[in-house]
Amino acid sequence: MLMNLVTFVLLFNGCAANKVADALIQKSCKDVPKFTGLVSQWPNFEKDCVASIKKNPESQKARNIDDLIMVGANNAISYLKNVKRIVEKIIKERKYKSSLSKKSLEDCLKLYSKSSHLLISGLSYLKQGNFDEAKNAFKDAQEAPIFCELKFNGDNQQISPVKKENNLLLIMISIPGLFIMKVDIDSPGTINK
Repeated sequence: MLMNLVTFVLLFNGCAANKVADALIQKSCKDVPKFTGLVSQWPNFEKDCVASIKKNPESQKARNIDDLIMVGANNAISYLKNVKRIVEKIIKERKYKSSLSKKSLEDCLKLYSKSSHLLISGLSYLKQGNFDEAKNAFKDAQEAPIFCELKFNGDNQQISPVKKENNLLLIMISIPGLFIMKVDIDSPGTINK
């Protein structure tokens, strides 16, 4: 009987914790476009934000926005590694259209490496409680998917084989920085305390 009671309490607490985390994720992802004006730029931001955060099992332990910022940073690092592997595979298997596309993809890999270092630095700043430096690192890390796509636009008439991945990568890198901005706007001066 006591064992059943303990099991019930643990299950109930787990369900309640998941509901708290889910509500926090939904609210945080919904509020970001409102204060940043990203609705027109990223019409699927809320959906992509919720999906990417929920995909990480650590998100179910989140009790506040600071926890979600950490989850978002880890997600961005993980997804960047995934996009980098995709580009490496395209180059290795020679699934590019021209030598110019190959050169552009190689340039993208360099951009991804720089972004990876910035994201890792941003995560380190988060762990130290230095949210301003973390926000700057995340902002600078956004350059990789942006400039990678620019390599395929313009006069060179190349088509990016990772356009969809870069668009999602940009959103994922943006999430932790936007969450930091949200907290700073909601409660100015409290984020570093």
